[in-house]
Amino acid sequence: MHIKSITLSNFRSFKQQPEIHPFSSEMNCVVGRNGAGKSNLFDAVQFVLCCPKFWSLRPEERQSLLHEGSGSAAVNAFVEIVFDNSDNRFSLENSDEVVLRRTIGHKKDEFFLQRKRATKNEIMSLLEGAGFSKSNPYFIVQQGKVNALCTMSDEERLHLLKEVAGTTVYDEKKEESLAKMEENKASIEKITETLEYMEQRLDELRGEKEELNQYQKLDRERRAVEYTLYDKELRRAREALDEIEHQRNEEVDKLSNLHEEVRNIHDRILSVQANLKTKTNSLRRNTMYLKTLEKDKTASMTLRTRLELEVKELEEQLLQGGELMASNKRELKKLNQDIAEAEKELEETIQPAYDEAKATMTRMTHERDEARKQMEGLYAKQGRGRQFRTKKQRDVHLQAQIEELRLAKSEKEEMLHEKQDKLSNLRKSLATESKESEQKRNDLQEKSKVLQDLKQAIDEKRKTRNEMADARKAQWKSLTDLSDKVSEARESSRKALYDMRKSMPRATSMGLDALKHIVMQEKLAVGVQYFGLVVENFELTDPKYQTAVEVAAQNSLFHIIVDTDTTAAKLMNRLERERLGRVTFLPLNQLKVDNVRYPDSADVAPLMEQCITFDPAVRRAMEHVFARKLLARSVDVASTWSGRSNMDAITLDGDLCSRRGALTGGFVDVNKSRLRAHQDLQRAERALKHLEVEQREMKEKSTVADQQVSNAMAEVQRLEAKHANLIHLMSRIEDDVKKLEKATERHTKQIKQIEEDIPSTEVQITSLDGQIHRLQEEMGTELTKTLSEEEQALLEELKGTQARLDSEIDHHNQVLEEATIKRQKLQSHLEDNLIMRRNELTETSSGSRPGESAASTMLAKTKEDLEYKKRELEEATQSAEEVEEQLSEVKNTDDILRADISSIKNELDKLKTQDAKYNKELEEAQQDQEKLLNK
Repeated sequence: MHIKSITLSNFRSFKQQPEIHPFSSEMNCVVGRNGAGKSNLFDAVQFVLCCPKFWSLRPEERQSLLHEGSGSAAVNAFVEIVFDNSDNRFSLENSDEVVLRRTIGHKKDEFFLQRKRATKNEIMSLLEGAGFSKSNPYFIVQQGKVNALCTMSDEERLHLLKEVAGTTVYDEKKEESLAKMEENKASIEKITETLEYMEQRLDELRGEKEELNQYQKLDRERRAVEYTLYDKELRRAREALDEIEHQRNEEVDKLSNLHEEVRNIHDRILSVQANLKTKTNSLRRNTMYLKTLEKDKTASMTLRTRLELEVKELEEQLLQGGELMASNKRELKKLNQDIAEAEKELEETIQPAYDEAKATMTRMTHERDEARKQMEGLYAKQGRGRQFRTKKQRDVHLQAQIEELRLAKSEKEEMLHEKQDKLSNLRKSLATESKESEQKRNDLQEKSKVLQDLKQAIDEKRKTRNEMADARKAQWKSLTDLSDKVSEARESSRKALYDMRKSMPRATSMGLDALKHIVMQEKLAVGVQYFGLVVENFELTDPKYQTAVEVAAQNSLFHIIVDTDTTAAKLMNRLERERLGRVTFLPLNQLKVDNVRYPDSADVAPLMEQCITFDPAVRRAMEHVFARKLLARSVDVASTWSGRSNMDAITLDGDLCSRRGALTGGFVDVNKSRLRAHQDLQRAERALKHLEVEQREMKEKSTVADQQVSNAMAEVQRLEAKHANLIHLMSRIEDDVKKLEKATERHTKQIKQIEEDIPSTEVQITSLDGQIHRLQEEMGTELTKTLSEEEQALLEELKGTQARLDSEIDHHNQVLEEATIKRQKLQSHLEDNLIMRRNELTETSSGSRPGESAASTMLAKTKEDLEYKKRELEEATQSAEEVEEQLSEVKNTDDILRADISSIKNELDKLKTQDAKYNKELEEAQQDQEKLLNK
């Protein structure tokens, strides 16, 4: 035997020392510097072999053996030695190697043999058998022992040799044997005393035997008499017991019936309370809806009244506008007739007379001026004869006058050209303005059509918006009702969850709540890694099996099914670390269920196959819970087969006969059923989920409806803005047309004025040409101081002509003044009175459409407003009638609900009274049953 390898971990100076090998079977030498760990290595060997210094270690001594290097502090350490056992020095069969390991920590000191846990005594027995005795500590020669041996005395050396040879063991055993012999000697003396006492006692007992025989004879006679008496009493007791049992059975039946009645009453009370709560919530919703409808009624009545007033006002405006328009039409028609007559009189009578008088006056004035100028020329010619001495001086003077006249002529011609150019420009401007005015009128006509289409589109959009708004109101009402239903379903789900939590421990409830979030956080695949509660993974084949299944499963209903123990460990660590509760896990990979052979009998059936259905993926968990459970017809059958088949047998009423012999059962309150609570919770959650989905869809539809109404309103606002912009644009175009008409009128007057001025300018130019011509004829003639006879005759003729023309001019001047006065009077009456009034009427009724007056446009607008208000009034009236109808229905519903609630409350009071009565009877029946049991 020798050491093959040593492994150290966290022992003194060794942090993580790999396996030290190989060791020689003959001699091994450990060398190293000071502090290298040579002594610690030998201490490690002594530590494993339980040398005296390491036999019993206190906590501080164990702490001193742990490694204290840098880094985290060590909490445990171990030393493992592998021995070569080829010589079978260690008494282990078929073991060529023996592995000893000792592990220590702050609070532990453990031994391992062949890497299996062993006790300290087992290790010491093995070591002593191999020669490593605690009484002979010299199997390891420690440092300094040889030197001490050399310096020992003879007596000490003899004692040491005895210890090495092992003779001290026999000395110790000898001392122990001597001590035991002394003890045995004392025991022999005590036994001798006991035997003497027994002999004395036997003599006494022989005398008592005779007495006993006589006593037994008398006792037999006494027992015979007592048996006869007891038999009579037993028969009477059995008869009384049968009577009591009969009474008890009657009481049990009565109690069972009372329990059934109480359960039915409780169910009815719960049903009535749920109905009362539903009716109360419906009444609350109906009351809120009633208040809303009353507000809607007030609003609709207010709107209808306001619209009626507006319609009445518009009708009055329309009536007054129609009368005003008819009056304006009549007046305008008369004005047009008067204007036409005045214009006809002006054009046919007064204007021709004025033009003729003016033309005559102009002609005569021109002839007179021409005669006067000729006379002045003759006088000037006669005066130049006396003014100038020579011909040349006269010609120079004439030339200067001719130049002046030519300059005046050029000015007049330039003035004429300017007037002609201005006339041409005015005519062009007039044509442009006429064309532009016509374009604007056409534009007005097109925009008027667009305006009409736009108004029609606005009406259609408003109608669509109102329809959408009504639909949205209906959706809002439906959404409100649905929200109330969701609140009721959420409350029912909360109550069902509370009822289910009451049926389990608080720590389990906390753990189940926390697992929902942990599974999501850990991203475990539901149905693959996490299957949920046992109760969630099966369905009853028939509701009548509910009690039997619940009694069979008991607390296992709330165990958690997972795929592996790794998943279970992960979830358990989270629960423990965060202190979130406690649950039991069923890892499918660790569940092992033996093959179960079910009895072949018509009285029992496998509960797992008869009562439940489940997913094959969780079959192992279901077998773990239900495999050894039988469904029996009765308690007797359950008791018989539970013992025969070594299985738990359960009846439909919940009576359980355990395979260990225990019988449990009795009354089962289904109101406290865990399966029922879970089923109620599932139903409530399904209903809540369905309602939440419906609510979410309704909210999406409501959002879409809101968006559609918003879009419709935005479209109406956009069209109204476009309508207003179009009206504003048409108003500007009308202003432009009016400006163009005024400009056209102004330019027409200017053209007429220029056309009247051009002939006089042309006459002046012609007169200047005549003067220039006469002066040019005079140039070069002889200078004389007197006129020639022809010139004198011409002068006399011109004088006569001038006098005649002056006289005629005076006469024609009076004629012209009369014609002018008539013309001005008629023009003033026409322009300042008739045309102005017509313009006023036209201005008053100038409309937004070409060819229409403002009055007709206003009247049309008033009609449109009236039609729109009538439509609104009709809609408001219809809405008010609908609200009134709904209000009547809601009031009827309110009355019906209040009557139902009153009836339900009365029924509930009766049921509670009946429940109290049954509870009292139940209490009395239980007291009677206890009295019968006490008998």
